[in-house]
Amino acid sequence: MTSEGKVPAYPGLFTWAEDGVRIQSAKCDSCGTYFFPAGHQQHAPGCSREGVNEVMLPKNGKLSTFTIQHYMCPPPFKTTGDITPYGLVVVEFEEQNIVITGLLTETELDDLKIGMEMETTTYKLYQDDDGNDVVTWAFRAVK
Repeated sequence: MTSEGKVPAYPGLFTWAEDGVRIQSAKCDSCGTYFFPAGHQQHAPGCSREGVNEVMLPKNGKLSTFTIQHYMCPPPFKTTGDITPYGLVVVEFEEQNIVITGLLTETELDDLKIGMEMETTTYKLYQDDDGNDVVTWAFRAVK
């Protein structure tokens, strides 16, 4: 599923669901471990590694930590113009016991508070030759 006029920079990491943007993950039925990206599987010690299924994470999580960057991301990161300063946030999906790092968008840097509720969204990196917005997953504060 895609959102009209938007394409993911790296397919298979997130999707547009009926209730919003969701990060694509995987879960091992043997040890209960969640993975991101889905193909990067580091099971618990002693796990039989049986029954790994792709799942979508909830759209909301809690801000675990963050940093404010004052320099551009190095290649292969590509975006239009200088976005500094920008926030990188680590969002915890508590029930799944997994944390995901992403760009902060639509939220003032000064408003960030550890434990605040965050929502998965997208961030426009650039426009491709076909006029589509090339996007990545990102997080914003829930209002």
